[in-house]
Amino acid sequence: MEPSQQVEIQLGHMCNNRCVFCVSGQRTAMGEAKPLPLAPILERISEAWASGHRKITLLGGEPTLQPGFLDVVRHCVKTGFEEVVIFTNGVKTARGQVIDDVLATGANVTWRISIQGATEEAHVGTTKKPQSFKRILRTLENLQARGERITINMCVVQSNYAYVPAFVDLVERFGVVQLHLDMMRPLDAGKRSEEELREMIPRLSDLRAPFEAMVNGFEARLPGFDVNLGNVPYCVAPSLAPWIHHDGNLTETVAIDGDDKLSKPWNKYLIKRRDKIKAETCRQCVFDDACSGVFETYAQFHGVEELVPVTAAQLVQLDPKRRLLARQLRPLTTRLRGEGFSCGERGDAEVELEKDGARFRINRNPGVARYEGFGVHVLAEGSGSVHRNLADVLADEGYKAIVPLGERSAARTVAIRLRRLREQAPFESLRWTRLEVHEGRAELDFHAYDGGRARLWLDETEGRARGGYEVDGSPTPGLVNGMREVLAALRVRGGR
Repeated sequence: MEPSQQVEIQLGHMCNNRCVFCVSGQRTAMGEAKPLPLAPILERISEAWASGHRKITLLGGEPTLQPGFLDVVRHCVKTGFEEVVIFTNGVKTARGQVIDDVLATGANVTWRISIQGATEEAHVGTTKKPQSFKRILRTLENLQARGERITINMCVVQSNYAYVPAFVDLVERFGVVQLHLDMMRPLDAGKRSEEELREMIPRLSDLRAPFEAMVNGFEARLPGFDVNLGNVPYCVAPSLAPWIHHDGNLTETVAIDGDDKLSKPWNKYLIKRRDKIKAETCRQCVFDDACSGVFETYAQFHGVEELVPVTAAQLVQLDPKRRLLARQLRPLTTRLRGEGFSCGERGDAEVELEKDGARFRINRNPGVARYEGFGVHVLAEGSGSVHRNLADVLADEGYKAIVPLGERSAARTVAIRLRRLREQAPFESLRWTRLEVHEGRAELDFHAYDGGRARLWLDETEGRARGGYEVDGSPTPGLVNGMREVLAALRVRGGR
């Protein structure tokens, strides 16, 4: 639902909360946060539109405190922005009239609510404002009553991380569509002493249990809910890898600079990496290319001993639903590149392969071939030898076949029976380990789990099917039962 390119503009530092991790609340408390002139803000909005942005996020401090806030929203609408995200702490919007005034501008709004704790204790302990959580709840009620799209953001600190499992109830109660938790960035915390930073930065290994409890709660009650964990090193909680991300969609940020003026746009995620480091051992991790490491301040306080590389074999065990299938298959694609295949990842769970005109797609859906954990789809036939090449590599790399890959040039009656076998697989006591088709004839190998082996052949003569099989050695009970299943599947009714 997110466009590939977006812009966010900070309307000023003024804020009515005092979050322990935030420079804006600190500057407001020190009397340093002032209203910004409206004209430069409107100018930056027009420039963002002209450069191609169609989604804009309005940030603070607290953006609703700016005297010209509604004028800013109106200008976004007039300029043509398709979506306006209002990133608010929910204090002023506890009054429904504030929300109605925003909606009266005609903006297509997403409300990104800054909830700094899933319970009152956690939120108030982080914002340092006694009534802030009650106002948040009224804001959520107001937005839900108006059918508005609600997302939630939380900055992970010592005072709130243990309470995150309670977000499941909050999200379900108010129809929230997304929850984003992000690690606190020390450089964004303002002027803090070492003691203050130590008090607010939790140890990464302590996050695993509450984060797993939260994600498991969502999976049980709201399957597929969009919860994501920002800047958590994957090795800290590798079972949560499908929900972890570092960086995001291309985002330009216009922020308040050191002279309290609006900056020129800068690449948000490129800048956010400048104070992060990684351990030398991180190069051995399957997530090395996706993980940006830890903040330097964290490493100074806690070291990097927690950062233990995740292996490809561990990932297979940690991700049984194959949400990260493309990453799991990297040892395979490395081998295939050595065999002359070109390989490309399409998102987290899909890989495309090409060689000599043959093209394949591997994903979690059943394909013309099925292996434990994925299917192989044939996009272009190409050379039959490429099919055999891919099948041999899959077998050599230890991928167990349910329906092995083979050419699709079988004779008509043979193809019908192969289709029936594919539909019936897997068989209870057999693994279908090989399929080869040559000049219309198919040869299939089956291995029983108790050690028995058999080879079956299918052919066509004058439009009629022929076939047979031979057993390698003595037939085992598992092979006998399994071949009965195979032969039953091959009986095609209706004269086809």
